[in-house]
Amino acid sequence: MPTTTITHEAIKVEMENKWGTCAKGYKDKWAIPKEDRFLLGEYERALHVLFVWKAEGQKGNPVRALRSYGVMEGVIVDVVSKWCDMTISVDDIAEVKAEKRADKYDAFIDWTKDKIGEQFPTDALVEQAGFSYITVLKFLGESPHFRKIKKGLWEIRDPKADREAEKD
Repeated sequence: MPTTTITHEAIKVEMENKWGTCAKGYKDKWAIPKEDRFLLGEYERALHVLFVWKAEGQKGNPVRALRSYGVMEGVIVDVVSKWCDMTISVDDIAEVKAEKRADKYDAFIDWTKDKIGEQFPTDALVEQAGFSYITVLKFLGESPHFRKIKKGLWEIRDPKADREAEKD
């Protein structure tokens, strides 16, 4: 998706150019007003978020990834238009909602519906869920959708069928 490959070196060069361009109107880069320095820092942060998004397989929308880190909307427009094959406006950003934790849990449970009876290692479930290792372990332990087979191995269960079997 990105038209230009994002690397640490590319980010460094981009930021050197941005700082140099901004500093031309002042005697040195330390004379740049605080607001402009903040925007430059925000731009660099956005580039690093985009770098991580790309390194993790470009899952989802880059705007959603940038919003999840609280990057300013104007900076998102600049970064996405320059580094991705997308043209967006500030109005488009407002339409992209950040994914909520509850939605992630629901998507994870929906994923399990056609995998009942299958066994998965914890690492695979952590990757699928999109949460931290500890959070997924806690969820697996509390959820009726999973049963621990042994350390690091979980079986996907159908809680409704399990309850009906217990009644009989």
